[in-house]
Amino acid sequence: MKIKFILFLLITGFITGQSDSLYAGFRASRIKSSYPNNQFPDKYYWQNAGDHFSAMFPNSQAAGIWIVSLYIEDGITQLNFPNPGGNYEKVWFIGQDQNESYLDYFDQHGLKVWLQVEPGGASVDTLMHIILTKYGHHPCVIGFGVDVEWLDTHLYSGGRQVTDIEAARWENKVKSFNPNYSLFLKHYTPNRMPDNYRGELIFVDDSQMFNSFTQMINEFKVWGNKFPSNPVAFQYGYPADKFWWQQLTDPPKTIGDKLIEQIPNCSGLFWVDFTINDIFPVTSIEYDNSVVQVFEIIGNYPNPFNPSTSIKYTSPRNTEIKLVIYNNCGQEIIRATGVAHQGENNIEINLEQHASGIYYYSLFDGANYQWDKMVLLK
Repeated sequence: MKIKFILFLLITGFITGQSDSLYAGFRASRIKSSYPNNQFPDKYYWQNAGDHFSAMFPNSQAAGIWIVSLYIEDGITQLNFPNPGGNYEKVWFIGQDQNESYLDYFDQHGLKVWLQVEPGGASVDTLMHIILTKYGHHPCVIGFGVDVEWLDTHLYSGGRQVTDIEAARWENKVKSFNPNYSLFLKHYTPNRMPDNYRGELIFVDDSQMFNSFTQMINEFKVWGNKFPSNPVAFQYGYPADKFWWQQLTDPPKTIGDKLIEQIPNCSGLFWVDFTINDIFPVTSIEYDNSVVQVFEIIGNYPNPFNPSTSIKYTSPRNTEIKLVIYNNCGQEIIRATGVAHQGENNIEINLEQHASGIYYYSLFDGANYQWDKMVLLK
């Protein structure tokens, strides 16, 4: 079936109910396996996707959740740009900036973004300072987001609840950079949100694994009712739900229309990057080995796999490479070293002796870390 484009709406005001300011939305992360050829789409793709989505509904603004840090393991989060200078507990950086050229382009062409983190055990205040100091000059940036599922996740399964004091402090800090900025908190259960503080927060639900369209709507209605005086938003389109949403005539529109109809304070809808290619096909991603300038994981194929897969990555020079593979509990199961050559490289791995599940792998070239995840399915 052909899946049509659809607008996703998000509010930046802080009033109850529907706003006249609507934002077209998608979630974009550097999980390479989400995209064709395991390569992150270029800036033109994301801008065009936002423009196509927003064009479906009048008076809307193209926008997205732009993830700038991914959780690694042991409380560590990795920011996808170089260290600006300093020592930061539980924070890693990479050697090249993966955001600046995109944000420059969005500045020029009108896409708006919230910069989101998966904080792990790092200080959220510190992450806000680093990220908004670096990117706050961009007109395209309109706020900051915290995925609470990853807040101290090395200590609390599913993340730690945000306290009222933290929520107020974080919102004040975000607004100290720009009073027009908004802060969102995201999780799949309300009990990780602050007990009482509401301020002008946007509350984002990213639940998945629903048995049906009806179950999804009912659960999202509970979320909306939990925060009746605040804007709420929903992140959906996950692969785990595709078995039912692909049966809808126009999945994004059908789901989005129903959420807006059923939830008075529904102010935003985001289609996730994991299936963005089903909604807005990526047709122009190619790989040119002659222009490699960065150390970067492209991804592993096949994924899921059983029991072998090949990790593909690029290196701008000949260097020693270190591979570490972790299970879903963060325990190291494989450590190996080898030689990377300038250009595209492959590492073959075999997990025949390990159980089905999600595994994480990191590569280190002596200066920069890169990581991704893979699924062993026996």
